[in-house]
Amino acid sequence: MPKNLLSSVLVIIATYNEADNISRLIDDIIALEAGIHILVVDDNSPDGTAECVTQCRKKYPDTVHLIKRSNERGYGSAFVAGFQWGLNQKQFTTFISMDADFSHLPRYIPVMLEKLNGADVVIGSRYIPGGKTKNWGLHRRILSRGANIYSRLLLHIPVNDCTSGFRCYRRSILENINLSGITSNGYSFLEEILYNCRRAGALFQEIPIEFIDRTYGTSKLSKKEIFKAILKVPKLRFSVSDKKQ
Repeated sequence: MPKNLLSSVLVIIATYNEADNISRLIDDIIALEAGIHILVVDDNSPDGTAECVTQCRKKYPDTVHLIKRSNERGYGSAFVAGFQWGLNQKQFTTFISMDADFSHLPRYIPVMLEKLNGADVVIGSRYIPGGKTKNWGLHRRILSRGANIYSRLLLHIPVNDCTSGFRCYRRSILENINLSGITSNGYSFLEEILYNCRRAGALFQEIPIEFIDRTYGTSKLSKKEIFKAILKVPKLRFSVSDKKQ
């Protein structure tokens, strides 16, 4: 992809205690696609994640950006803040969301950008032919599969991996949903924003990815977050606004 088009791409990464990963991830993304922009939204990580990003900004002053939040914390609200920041910068037409722990490999970014030519949202999927997970136990595989079947059936989202956080969005689809109205602050955000995209008429594509469980740092997905996501899905499906659709 030409550099002038890559300068319209913003990769958003939400972080909390990712000092072991974030600098390497930024280097890998920049090396992969020169000209691409990266926005890190850090929730005041005590391990110095924001300081690592600040050092990266010295290396890449034109393309690496940082939002350091001090009074708010949460996966969902961090991505909402990132999307809103990017939408306020008129140059960005494409938004990529990904995790900082290398479970989402940067090498898939060019494929996502190519697939966006025929879609509004491209999802890096573990659950289509060619997709897979690595270093997961049986319990987590069953939990993830079950969560996806549950969300897909209840919310009528025509994708196989509703809970993948590795996604590429067109600017136009994000402008057609009410980001400020998203209420999920945790990982149920993934289903909520996808549901809103579906209701806004989005066309979806999936690409197969290999999802690799993190090597450094600790997972932020707790049993509490899983329970909140289970409760959130039917609330979305049977909301007053949805009944009127």
